[in-house]
Amino acid sequence: MFETLRKSSFKSSLILSVILLIGGGALALFNAGSAFFAVTGYVDFTTLAPDEIKSQLVEVELWENFGCFMESGSKNTSTNKVTISDYYYIIYTGAMGDADTEYKYMAIKVPASYGSKMDIMAESTWNGLVSNPLTFSGKIRKLDDKEYKYYLNFWKEAGLTNAEIEEMTLPYYIDVPESKLGQNILYILLFLGGAVLIIWGVLRIIKGSKGGYLKALRHDIELSGYPETYVESDFNTAAFYAKKGQIRIGRLFTYYDVNATQPRAIPNKKIMWAYQSTTTHRTNGIKTGTTYSVVIFADGYKTAFNIAVASQNAAQEILQRLNASCPWVIVGYSDDLNALFHKNRTQFLDLRYNTVEHEAADPAATDF
Repeated sequence: MFETLRKSSFKSSLILSVILLIGGGALALFNAGSAFFAVTGYVDFTTLAPDEIKSQLVEVELWENFGCFMESGSKNTSTNKVTISDYYYIIYTGAMGDADTEYKYMAIKVPASYGSKMDIMAESTWNGLVSNPLTFSGKIRKLDDKEYKYYLNFWKEAGLTNAEIEEMTLPYYIDVPESKLGQNILYILLFLGGAVLIIWGVLRIIKGSKGGYLKALRHDIELSGYPETYVESDFNTAAFYAKKGQIRIGRLFTYYDVNATQPRAIPNKKIMWAYQSTTTHRTNGIKTGTTYSVVIFADGYKTAFNIAVASQNAAQEILQRLNASCPWVIVGYSDDLNALFHKNRTQFLDLRYNTVEHEAADPAATDF
C-alpha cells in the first residue's frame, strides 16, 4: 500500500515540480544577464559597436539626439484626457566625435519628464551646437511592430530609401526607467525568484521520491492506533468511489486523494459528522457552475476535511456508505446541527458519537 501510494504521490507531484523547474529556469535565464550587470555595473553604451548591440543594461552620456518619432501614454476614458508617459528619440551608437568608430542610428525611450530637455538637445543637434549632456541608464530592447512602424516613417519622411534605412539603422532602443535603482532591484529579484523556483522544484522531486508527501497520511494512521498490517488490508478491501478510486471507504478508514500528491486517511472511528456541501458559482449574477463536496469533521483534527466530488449523486453515495457502516456518525446537515456542533460540542457528540459503539457495521468488510 505505502509503496503504491509513494509512487502515485511522486508521479502526481512531478507535474508541478517540472513546471517549477521550467518556469524557474526560464525566469532565471531570461534575467541572468540583466541581474549580472545590475550587480557588476552597466556597460558603457558608447563602447559598443553596432554588431554588439543586444539585450543588455547600458549607461550612456547623451550629447546629441535627432528628434522624437513616437510618444506613448494612456487615455482616461471618462475624461478623454491623454497622459504621455514616454517619448522615443533618435540617437546613434558610438562615441561622439570618434571618427574611427562605426555607428548606426537607433532609438532611446525616456520618461516624459525628460521631454523638454531632449527637445532642446535635438534642436541644438540640428543647428550644429553642443548642448548639456544627459546621462541615462536602461536596457536595450528590440522595437516591436508598432514602434518600428513609427521608426520607419521617421526615416522615410527624412528621405531615406529602404536600402539606406537597412544599412544605416538598427531596430533597437534603450528603455530608460524612472528609477535605475528600482530597475536593478527588479532584475535581481526576478533572477533570484527563478533560482528559488528551481530549488523548490528540485526539493519537491527529492521529497516525492522519498515519500515525503505521505507524512500527513502516516499521521492519520498513527492517530488511529491501528497497526500498518490492518491498514494495508483495509485499504485493499475498501469500496471505491470517484474516478480511479480517488476516494475509498473501508471499515477502518475513509481514504481520499488516493492518487494525488498528498493522500489522506480519515480514521472512521474519529468521524463525528459528515454532510454534503453544494456551492453555486456566479459571475455578474449569472450561474456559471456548481461544485459538490463531502465535509467531514473528525475528532482530533482542528479543521474539517473537504472532499471534492464530481456530482451530488457521488456525494450521496459516500454519505450513504458512511451512514450504513459508521452508526456513530451524524450524517446530513441542518442549521440546528451546525449551531449545536459549534456551540455545544458535548451535547452534539451525545447524539451518537458518545453513545454508539464505534464498531463498523458493514457486513462486507473484512473482520479484523
